[in-house]
Amino acid sequence: MLRVLGGNLMSFLENLDALHSYLSFSYKQMEAPSFRCETREKDNALILHYYSHRKGLHPIVVGIVRAVAREFFDSDIKIEVLDKTHEEERNGKKEHVTFAIFEKKRQPPPPTIVTTDQNKNRKIEYMDPIKEDVVDDKNIPIESPEYQNVENNRTAGSRSLVHLVSNFKPIYPDRLWLSQEVFCEYFPYHIVFDSGLRPLQLGLHIQRLLPKLKHSQDDTLDSFFKIIHPQIDWKLASMRKFINMQFVLETKRSVITKGWGDDRPMLQLRGQMIWMEGLDAMLYVCSPRVASLKELEDRCLHLSDIPQHDVTRDLILFNHQRLAEIELGKQLEQKKEELRNALNDLEAEKQKTDMLLHSMLPRQVADQLRDGKKVEAGEFTIVTILFSDIVSFTNICAECRPIDIVNMLNALYVRFDKLTSVHDVYKVETIGDAYMVVGGIPVPVPSHADRIANMALGMTVACQEVMSPVTREPIKIRVGIHSGPVVAGVVGRKMPRYCLFGDTVNTASRMESHGLPGKIHISSASCTCMKVDDFEISERGEILVKGKGTMKTYFVNQNKTAPIEVLLGKSRRSSTPEKKDSIKSEGAGSVLKFEHDHQADAIPMVYNDAERMSEFEKTPQPRLTTAASESTSDPPPEVDAQSPNGSVGSKRASIGSTRSRQNEVATAETRVTDFRRQPRRADIHNSRTCVIL
Repeated sequence: MLRVLGGNLMSFLENLDALHSYLSFSYKQMEAPSFRCETREKDNALILHYYSHRKGLHPIVVGIVRAVAREFFDSDIKIEVLDKTHEEERNGKKEHVTFAIFEKKRQPPPPTIVTTDQNKNRKIEYMDPIKEDVVDDKNIPIESPEYQNVENNRTAGSRSLVHLVSNFKPIYPDRLWLSQEVFCEYFPYHIVFDSGLRPLQLGLHIQRLLPKLKHSQDDTLDSFFKIIHPQIDWKLASMRKFINMQFVLETKRSVITKGWGDDRPMLQLRGQMIWMEGLDAMLYVCSPRVASLKELEDRCLHLSDIPQHDVTRDLILFNHQRLAEIELGKQLEQKKEELRNALNDLEAEKQKTDMLLHSMLPRQVADQLRDGKKVEAGEFTIVTILFSDIVSFTNICAECRPIDIVNMLNALYVRFDKLTSVHDVYKVETIGDAYMVVGGIPVPVPSHADRIANMALGMTVACQEVMSPVTREPIKIRVGIHSGPVVAGVVGRKMPRYCLFGDTVNTASRMESHGLPGKIHISSASCTCMKVDDFEISERGEILVKGKGTMKTYFVNQNKTAPIEVLLGKSRRSSTPEKKDSIKSEGAGSVLKFEHDHQADAIPMVYNDAERMSEFEKTPQPRLTTAASESTSDPPPEVDAQSPNGSVGSKRASIGSTRSRQNEVATAETRVTDFRRQPRRADIHNSRTCVIL
């Protein structure tokens, strides 16, 4: 913008005020300086008048003008301060500094001496230090020929003097080939006034908007207008000082045409003051100061009121298009923000849905169902299943209200659900007081038995924090664990569940029913799958198991390598017991409120499955086979309805038919399983009691 501001230094400086006026639209509080140029007759020097509200900044002006002359016009100039005064204006004192600008004569390049090196046959060029001349601007007087004025600089090789002052000489006609009527019609916004501020000539639109001004002979312009910019008084001398600035005049409401209205803004005119020396009069060529169609309408104007040669027309239309694009951009940004918020809300709802879905099905299975894929039933060669129930649960149900039973079970199962996340096992279901968990499904891992055993140890400790509503003492549970092959798949459509089938489920249920209160009862198959060096295991001996015959079983007493805080998902350094749940119940329809979130602070326990994976893949596992006879199979499970006294029906009977004991230890063909998948981190926050059909 600065490079196209003027074709020479004088026009550049004279148009700085117009640039500042343009910037004032964006920076309302800007108090820009003013520049005015003239030519001194005796030596044709360029005289620069600098006006500013801020004192002491004129040395900066010197440096800026020198840089502009050097960068834009390839000229070296010298600036001399001629005068420095303070003048009183309407908005306060202004510093007035007058500069004289001269262009410096360029020095010819210093001569060089060329010699030839005879030995190496090459030329050496160097400057003659005797003939080199250094010029100091401070020691050379203004009258010295080292400085040339703007008209006499004609040195060879230098650029044209158009850099400082244009030497163009125009030719004017002998008479003006323009009638008064045509001028007033096609320049409808102009005012000619004399040195006494009395109007001499008016444009047609000025006459229409200010009819009093048209018929006034003795009134001056200060009775009809007030000067908005620059902030000076109605004095001809002040106007001539700021002749290069854009003048903004505002009409007074008392002289405007009738019907304008008190709520409409006043008409503002923006234009240029031109002093006509021969006529001793000032010409103000202007146009309405409007920037949009709304401002044009508010001032009772139309586009037809603006001459076609006036760029105000293009400015209004261009600004209207720009405002329309800005408004469209705002609407698009608003829609974009609304869409972003909708996506965030959708993502939040999706997370809630995923959390609920993952609490009912394993994550891998749930993702396949959500994608519309069919989940095939899978055969798992070796998994570990846990069953637990509450000791004397039937007696508790007979003596308590149903809401007390629900509160007790919820407090217990919230703790158990946390342990499933700690040990990364899958919760299959809860039926009444029965809690079923499986390890090694749906992603097989070598530590499936260790995970279930550690969870059982955590369950025996966690249940001590839940009080019986009858005795007000900690409840006790029985835990049974068994390992073997199963078949797993999704059953149902309306309430799909991931169900396990096989004799392993039946045997695990028998381990729980034949166990002892507060003990973890495991089969020999589970003991074989466990890392026995990490656990304290005691032998129970051979017992008679319904439908299975004689089995050798064991009790898991403790984990010798991990403290109880790690098994419960707490910090290793934490020794503070877990807070009790604060349960508030107000009848059967009350909402349960818990002060402590048992799921949020679950710290997963680390299992080194990678070290055991190679051995686990090589070890042949038993394969699920068809039962030899159906005569020894158990009857189908039955679920009783809730009794009138509030007790919950008996827990689910064992699933599947009885398998031959020899199938548990047989070494059949091992199916290939992909163990490269990472163990699933269960994300179960809530559980719902259901029955596998």
